[in-house]
Amino acid sequence: MAKTIETGRLLLRPWKPDDAADAASLFRYASDPEIGPLCGWPPHTSVEESRNVIGTVFAVENNWAVTVKGGAASDGDDGPIGCIELKPLRHVTGSIRSDCERYLGGNALELGYWLGRPFWGLGYMSEALRAVIDYAFDALHVDAVWGAHYTENARSGRVMEKCGMRMAGGSKHDYFSLIDEYHDEFFRIVTAEEWRAA
Repeated sequence: MAKTIETGRLLLRPWKPDDAADAASLFRYASDPEIGPLCGWPPHTSVEESRNVIGTVFAVENNWAVTVKGGAASDGDDGPIGCIELKPLRHVTGSIRSDCERYLGGNALELGYWLGRPFWGLGYMSEALRAVIDYAFDALHVDAVWGAHYTENARSGRVMEKCGMRMAGGSKHDYFSLIDEYHDEFFRIVTAEEWRAA
């Protein structure tokens, strides 16, 4: 289970598999057709599907529900507005040309994240990403953290760039089986040495 991480405005906490409110909040944002496909998964179609995702996909170490302290809405709703995770490096199916290659199988983690559309442009994901990168280097003692984003998803690239992740190559024609699509990706990376020097 993920350790809770607190930032100035956010609480990154474990997902609650049996909590109807977490499932409803996840469905509210993950059903948006602008969210999932940019991350390689289809939009959620029911609260039950969201509950299942929380109990399976999100029920792993180092996967956090992104929540706003004091609630994201005017009614004080403190449900998740997004997700951020650290995971083992994935195999890239396309042609890879990247500094990330030397960390494949090494002491590095890949990050992934998404945020509900009403919260884009508020700096929440940059804040969450900085905290999770800190955690990766200080608590997990990895050598590098890297992430990928579709070449057409410039917003995600800017979030990584703001957090000190430099361009490290890319891949062509990666296959994303959950959405049955091919995409080109950019890879970004930050090493522990770079992070501590910044």
